[in-house]
Amino acid sequence: MPIGTSKVGVLGAGITPGGTQTFNASGTFSVPAGITKISITGKGGAGNTGGTGNSGNTGNGAGGGKGGTNFSCCGFPQGTGAPGGVGGPNNANCGNAGSGGNAGSSGNAGPASTGFSLNFPGGAGGNGGNAGAAGNAGTKGGDGGNATTGNSDGGGGGGGSSGGGGGANPSPNVFQPAGGGGAGDCNPGNTPSPGTSGGAATAGNPGGGAGGQGSPGNGNANSRAPCSVGKRGNNARAGGGGGSGGTSSNQAGGGGGGGRGGTGGSGGSGNPGANANNTTYNCQTVSGSYPINIASGGQMVINWNPQ
Repeated sequence: MPIGTSKVGVLGAGITPGGTQTFNASGTFSVPAGITKISITGKGGAGNTGGTGNSGNTGNGAGGGKGGTNFSCCGFPQGTGAPGGVGGPNNANCGNAGSGGNAGSSGNAGPASTGFSLNFPGGAGGNGGNAGAAGNAGTKGGDGGNATTGNSDGGGGGGGSSGGGGGANPSPNVFQPAGGGGAGDCNPGNTPSPGTSGGAATAGNPGGGAGGQGSPGNGNANSRAPCSVGKRGNNARAGGGGGSGGTSSNQAGGGGGGGRGGTGGSGGSGNPGANANNTTYNCQTVSGSYPINIASGGQMVINWNPQ
């Protein structure tokens, strides 16, 4: 370049220098005089977080166990134990497991930024959260033990896991031992005392079925009441009561109360959405002014070379 000659003088008068303008919020871009070509790099907002998964459904409570059966001996009739009550509204002795929850929905893609009739996409939406696990089914109360000989009494049936009360064991002067109380949604069923004459096991609250009521007296058929059926559970999770045991010359154990169903697991949280990637458009012909719309968290950078 000759000494004393400006860059403009060498390149020619009227050249417009290059430049850049950044938009972090919406506005208007006015094309500088003498500029006809630009390049634009921009992006939209981040994607939305995915939805939380739904909790799993509650398992159903189970039914109570059947009271034990006594053998027939010595002029006494055979004593057959009463059946246990069913668990909850499922009307089944064995509880049903709950169904799993649904996975959360995916988040929406982030909003796009726009300008020059061009689109600058937002980030991808996050994945939905995992579904909650199904609640476990309650377990059935154990059947009362049978009296198998003239010298043996049957033991009470074990309570179903998760809160079922055990069936009563035999005791002198307590015939047809009571069944165990069914588990309630929160509290366990009662295990009746072997020495409680004629009582019914208290059910767990809320919703558990009461155990079948025992009968005082002796082995004579005229001195005892009919065997008593365990009561059904009143709530979906609640267990049924155990049936009272049969009696003849000896005693059979009461049935155990049914266990409660488990609650479903919680759904997982959704994943965050992704940040947007930059999109570039080169060598765009422009003139005049243009509205620039920037999504929340987005950006647009406009560059031009000397022209």
